[in-house]
Amino acid sequence: MRILAIDDELDILKLIEKALRGQYQVDIVQFPLQELPKDLSVYNLIIMDVMMPEESGYNLLGKIRDIVDCPIIFLSAKALEEDVIYGLSIGADDYIRKPFSIAELRARIAAHIRRDNRETIGNVLRDEQVLIYPNECRLEVKGTSVGLTKSEFDIAVLLFKNKGQVFSKGQIYEIIYGYDKDGDESAIVEHVKNLRKKLKKYGIEPVETVWGVGYRWKRQM
Repeated sequence: MRILAIDDELDILKLIEKALRGQYQVDIVQFPLQELPKDLSVYNLIIMDVMMPEESGYNLLGKIRDIVDCPIIFLSAKALEEDVIYGLSIGADDYIRKPFSIAELRARIAAHIRRDNRETIGNVLRDEQVLIYPNECRLEVKGTSVGLTKSEFDIAVLLFKNKGQVFSKGQIYEIIYGYDKDGDESAIVEHVKNLRKKLKKYGIEPVETVWGVGYRWKRQM
């Protein structure tokens, strides 16, 4: 497994490298405008700081999100809720606040890589408007593919397979990532919001909120 860590603080990069040594191959980048690898497809996960002097992590994510489909985790001292929500809204899969514990970093990385590499079993999922190809991580609405991040796709599959069943934000996080952590409900809220927005462009709104409980995929009448 190969991980790319991007941060302008060399001490942070060395800490990440040391913490993950022996379990993953870690490449570190301190100056992304000069050092960013040309082939990002070789990485199973990317960790990225937000506040970097050359270019912010937000801008960098915007440049690479369309060319990489591996999980991307923001690691940042910008800990306000609006910062977390914005990072998730532009395509990050997770957001870890600095200062962070090594145990939490390892657990989050393991959860994302386990989810990303698990074998998906099952045939095409379908209803009158939606086709889901689990093995290809592809969702179609009325014959057109919808561009979803891995987190959005996995949430869609979970809700679609269990139409009518309500899942809390905490349940969704634990099922999708395999790691239960207090304070991560904002990630699920943002991923669901993005999923809804993308599906709405194609004229469907199947994911509904059950206030005070969670989310479900509406059953067809």
